[in-house]
Amino acid sequence: MWDQLIKRSFYRQRHLDAPLLHERLAYIQDWADQGKALNTLKDTANYLLRIVEFLHLDTYRTITLEEIENAANDWGRYQYNHPQKRAPFSKSGEEHFTWYAIDWLKKLGWLEPLPEEQIPLFSKIFERRHALKSHVNAPLLEERLKYLQYWSDNGATLSTLRFIAHYLLAIIDYLKLQKKEVITLKEIQKAADKWSKRSTGNIYMRHQDFSKTAMMRFKSVAIEWLDMLGRLEYPKIEATTSVKLIAQYIDYMNQEKGLSNTTIKGQICTLKKFFKCVEENCSLHQLSVLDIDKVLTHKQWINGCCRRTIQAQASTVRVFLTYAEEKALCQKGLAKSIKMARVYKHDTPPSCPTWDDVKRLLESTQGMHPTDIRDRAIIMLLSVYGLRCGEVKKLRLEDLDWENEVLYVRREKNVKSQKFPLSQTVGNAILNYLQNARPNNCHCREIFITRRAPHRPLSSAAFFQIVSKRLKPLEINLKHFGPHSLRHACATRLINEGISLKEISDHLGHNSLESTRIYAKVDLTNLRKVADFEIGDLI
Repeated sequence: MWDQLIKRSFYRQRHLDAPLLHERLAYIQDWADQGKALNTLKDTANYLLRIVEFLHLDTYRTITLEEIENAANDWGRYQYNHPQKRAPFSKSGEEHFTWYAIDWLKKLGWLEPLPEEQIPLFSKIFERRHALKSHVNAPLLEERLKYLQYWSDNGATLSTLRFIAHYLLAIIDYLKLQKKEVITLKEIQKAADKWSKRSTGNIYMRHQDFSKTAMMRFKSVAIEWLDMLGRLEYPKIEATTSVKLIAQYIDYMNQEKGLSNTTIKGQICTLKKFFKCVEENCSLHQLSVLDIDKVLTHKQWINGCCRRTIQAQASTVRVFLTYAEEKALCQKGLAKSIKMARVYKHDTPPSCPTWDDVKRLLESTQGMHPTDIRDRAIIMLLSVYGLRCGEVKKLRLEDLDWENEVLYVRREKNVKSQKFPLSQTVGNAILNYLQNARPNNCHCREIFITRRAPHRPLSSAAFFQIVSKRLKPLEINLKHFGPHSLRHACATRLINEGISLKEISDHLGHNSLESTRIYAKVDLTNLRKVADFEIGDLI
């Protein structure tokens, strides 16, 4: 190797006669294995020769950072035999000397631990000493480490941690956190605007003078970090009468009526919309029958809603007014004055894709990308077992009995656990997800979790996006593209195969056959038998 690097025999002999020949040769060979150019290897060999000379290395001894910096300064002012013969003093040459010395001696195990390497998390995130020093010496070190450790514990990759660490320095700089104790959301927004409009030419290169993505990332990191530190000041919201009433009503529905959180959440959304319309005109004590009629017939209230939705919303308001009358919060007789929208029982069949469409949907998940693997397992659980979105969301690792091939499902409405035989196809899809797509560095026991850190269970909105994004490109004429349409598809397939309503009801977890009876309208097999029935001599 020396013959290729050093052409002149005089200089080649100097390299061969210098101490630590094998150590220097191993380091250069490591660089050569990485595909470095011949000129780079030659410069590296010359730097190693100067390091051995100016640090007086011949045998093993521990070298300090101060010794390296002093030797680099002496060599930087050295005028003869300089690998970069440009000037009597080379600042860049001094920096290269320091870098090569630290890197080489660290690999030999001869270097005393550097001050900035006393923090293992930063040493893992940053490879370059310059970046490591800038982050260690920046303000609020403990606070930044706490936030980065939170992301690391939740499975964030090194690139994500490095990305967040850079944003934390920007947040400190633009918000001047070392001077101010509490930060408001308005200040964060102002700093985020300034950050996103800064000139290009930084580590996050972009071609425009404004980056909406940079602004949103700055805000999200700043809000989450400052909230964790308890230094975020939220705007004070005055507790209005409606807010207090809704809080009391939530306790009533939860403790006295025993409703589920999902039901309570849906009713509260309706009541908030109701109070918004009411408070524009009068208070709850002054509410009259005419005011209620105006609200329930308002365009914003009924816009885009079917009769069944309007009936459910009116029923929610009537139940609340009954509660308000008992508490003497409004006039008596208001609840009885609300007339329900007429809804015909089983007036429309469920809107759902055909089973052939479900097969096409599953074909769109064929692939080895982690997202495809995850989506395939979710869609199979929704369509094969007809599970509700919330039931799939709550599935935990212990709900899978691989030895006995059993799947345990906690029903969302009757709060009972139901046991299903785990089919081979669905089991393989779930197993493929657990082995090849699910992040393993996560403490969550739920089966389906987010792919990006911090890992947490998928939300209901995420399940809707998973199904709708794959259903819509199939160009199917549907009213709804969410996960529940696959539950309807499962029930429709079962009833067309001749399964009894009782068996389908048990399979879907219905409390009553009345909930299952609507699917009899899509029993095409038996309906065709009725249509083909020969009346004969009966007329």
